Amino acid sequence: MSAYEKERAIIDCKRVINVFRTTCNVITQVPASVCDGLQIKGLKTVDFEILEAGYDPILNVLQFPLKSVANVVVGEKLFHLKNGLEVTHQNENISGMLLYEQGSNQKAIVVTNVLDFLVLIAHRLESYSIVCLPYGLKTLPQECLPALEKYRELILWFKCDSLDWDAAKTFSKKLDEKRCLLIRPTDTEPSPFEAQRKRLNIRQILQKSTPVKHKSITTFNSLRSDILSELQNIEKVNGVKWKRFPILNKLLKGHRKGELTIITGPTGSGKTTFMSEYSLDLALQGVATLWGSFEIRNARLASTLLRQFVGYSLEKKLHEFDHWATEFEKYPLYFMTFHGQQPLKLVLEAIEHAHYVHDISHVIIDNLQFMMGISSTYRSDKFWEQDNIIAAFRSLATKHTLHVTLVMHPRKEREEDDLTASSIFGSAKASQEADNVLIIQDKRLTSLKGKKYLQIVKNRYSGDLGIMPLEFNKEALSYASSGQKKRKERSQGTNDEIAQSS
Repeated sequence: MSAYEKERAIIDCKRVINVFRTTCNVITQVPASVCDGLQIKGLKTVDFEILEAGYDPILNVLQFPLKSVANVVVGEKLFHLKNGLEVTHQNENISGMLLYEQGSNQKAIVVTNVLDFLVLIAHRLESYSIVCLPYGLKTLPQECLPALEKYRELILWFKCDSLDWDAAKTFSKKLDEKRCLLIRPTDTEPSPFEAQRKRLNIRQILQKSTPVKHKSITTFNSLRSDILSELQNIEKVNGVKWKRFPILNKLLKGHRKGELTIITGPTGSGKTTFMSEYSLDLALQGVATLWGSFEIRNARLASTLLRQFVGYSLEKKLHEFDHWATEFEKYPLYFMTFHGQQPLKLVLEAIEHAHYVHDISHVIIDNLQFMMGISSTYRSDKFWEQDNIIAAFRSLATKHTLHVTLVMHPRKEREEDDLTASSIFGSAKASQEADNVLIIQDKRLTSLKGKKYLQIVKNRYSGDLGIMPLEFNKEALSYASSGQKKRKERSQGTNDEIAQSS
């Protein structure tokens, strides 16, 4: 049986079995030596018994069952004692959490990792239940929400960096801001485990938790912790870095939430192909992405993404399809089912739903012109209509802390002239509202030695402008020359795997 067939058999098996099966070899009670080795003062083996936790001496991991709102075990969280790595396994379309409660508390403290969870348990906070999210700050599955509905007050206590602070505020919207309090991530109010290590008073930090303020009003005093957090974590504030496009990291500094990016270029210059690889790079790093492809069918777009992911065409290697498709499905990429002209309201509703359910942080609209001609309000003036659409996406990015990327056609220019920010079709609204403006310049048709390159003509974050050469690898549908060696290694590795399984 080949590696692909083995993986498929495992997946099919999981679909048939409803009861979750642990990945551990042997599960025993947590011994006192393991409990002591965690160096959490006040933690007892009876705490693990209450959690129904176990220990696998072969894997050297602690195993915590994850339970649904109906108190059914639907998964597990493994904590590797050697390196502190946490891994979550759950059944499809079901999600549970770690919950420690004694009595009927109306308050709960929500943390993102096992060590913080155990520290709070050890402090015997009688008035609070302790909750550990299944996937940390990556996503908050909607299946977890019913289990939290019974609490009148939720204190979100996450780690000390600006990205976690943003996630806390995003999660508070999902959990109902009126009942959420936040513990600001600073050096004096770190995560529970760090607070214990620094011998800080856990109860005093809890008393400093701050209610989520009115979303339309703020003061400098309220921003002080945000400013300090940004200064302490400047690299993380810069955003998620691209691995395939290091030049973009030097110019744009990274991909940040809450921004609006516009990309344009001549017809046939490869805007969609570039954007698919651009988004794939980010999705592989956990940036949940929603594609709105109104011009190209989703099956064709997904095929391009898969080919860029694998690094070579699967047309002559169809026996590998199931393997790579299964691998690709692990990453957070979603697609709107629209095609052709669509009303703005319908598209915005789909995005807001995806943001709520799938924790989308990046939205791509390809292209904006396909959304025009539907609105009855601005039908008489296409520029007004386009301005209205751009303003709506700008508001969406700010309100939901999303990064919105709009693919737009340029105005008709002379072929020998370079495109500029003013070449974007319509009024100046697009370039004014955008935080970043990217232009694909294609000089191959006007010069014998003409090149194609990406030009950054607006960068509101740092002001850095410049160009990135675009050399196209047709086999991989890729503009990332730095990834060619990796793609060859991946192809060779797959061939070796096939040979071994034959």
